[in-house]
Amino acid sequence: MYSLALNSLLLATTAFALYKFTPFIINLLTYPYNNVNKLTIKNKKKIGLLTNEIPPIIYGGVSTWILNFMDMFKNDDNYEVIPIFLAYYDKDITEILKKYPNIRIVYNANDIIHVFSDIDICVNNLWIALDTIKQIVTLYPQIPMISVCHSLIKMEHLTNLGSCYTNNFFDQEITFQYSDIVILISKAEKKYYEKFGYTKYKAIPVVIYNSFTPKFDIKDVFDNYSCDNIGYIGRHVPRKRPELAILGVNKIERSDVKVYNMGVDYDRYENEYWDKLQKQYENQLNIIPFTSDKNVKEDYYKKIGVNCCTGIYEPFGYTLCEVLDRRIPVIVQNIDGPSEIVEKVKDNVYMYDVDEDLDNDINNFTTALTDFYNTSPEQRKENSEKARMALDDFRPAKIKDDWIEVLKNVKSRNKSSETVEDNVNIISSIISYGYKLIKKD
Repeated sequence: MYSLALNSLLLATTAFALYKFTPFIINLLTYPYNNVNKLTIKNKKKIGLLTNEIPPIIYGGVSTWILNFMDMFKNDDNYEVIPIFLAYYDKDITEILKKYPNIRIVYNANDIIHVFSDIDICVNNLWIALDTIKQIVTLYPQIPMISVCHSLIKMEHLTNLGSCYTNNFFDQEITFQYSDIVILISKAEKKYYEKFGYTKYKAIPVVIYNSFTPKFDIKDVFDNYSCDNIGYIGRHVPRKRPELAILGVNKIERSDVKVYNMGVDYDRYENEYWDKLQKQYENQLNIIPFTSDKNVKEDYYKKIGVNCCTGIYEPFGYTLCEVLDRRIPVIVQNIDGPSEIVEKVKDNVYMYDVDEDLDNDINNFTTALTDFYNTSPEQRKENSEKARMALDDFRPAKIKDDWIEVLKNVKSRNKSSETVEDNVNIISSIISYGYKLIKKD
């Protein structure tokens, strides 16, 4: 009797269990087939894309890079990019919140702990408030830190003749110290990185070029090949040498040529120099103040026959890519990122030898300018078509492969165990005043 009751209880229990758990078991067995999307989303690695500029907040080329990176990984099966905006200095972020639904905001240091709580990899683009990097690493030592170096601030400082915007360049070393990988955007940048001794930190330097998406593969937007007017578009700071255009035209006495300089900033930098040039060359020099208005930019490109990409330091060269995309003839410096961009098509652009001495630089620039003027409109067009092929090496599909390789293999190391002092490079600021680097004994 007891045995019969026990068997009945076991049978009832089994039946109840089957009733309750069979749907779960079936769902579990068929999960890979019925829930492919859910499984994919769950297994995606979250990339925290840390930045202090994203359109409409723009300080320079970093904002372009941010958008390109987000586009590269849009709808990716393995990675989800989450933009993280550092709002320490830009409190009005209404437009940002509207434009990027999944963006996260760091208003102050207290926000870091919850903003990064589910992040798998941080891709850092900060060039201000660099202590933020240290705070993230301290709170989340398991998150690999990949820092993108859009330019070496020390190089900017040295080539801009010193500046209040770059005189704290040694702070950038905090980024290198607390990173697992440092992405450098050209081979030249990696050489400067090594030259400055930044390899003393344990971060692995890796070269990945900026991606560029051509807009005019099947559309011609330029047909001004008989025009001799010359232009420069971009930042007007000493290292860019934007005055080479007007000084070169003046040197070869082409009084018939108009020169267009677009991007003069009257808000952030003193421009007595450009006011002086405007008066000196009032019949030829046309200054277009800095603006984000696309119509003004389009008008600029319609007025020129050749664009100048000049300077004594240039990490990459977005402007060069844009000009090549438009099939506009271009005079380009033979150094750094620009020379790497046009390496395969250097016979189809007008290159000049960069010289730190301004007078020599003017002479070398005018040699390339004269070469352009001696080229027929038909040949200018043919050269521009061929030069545009340089962009194939920087299309997102190619650059994304380089990034995936890094993302797959990056590992976080134990940075807290390292004994490098935070302020070891304060002495190196003496370089900016023309002295030799003092090394500790």
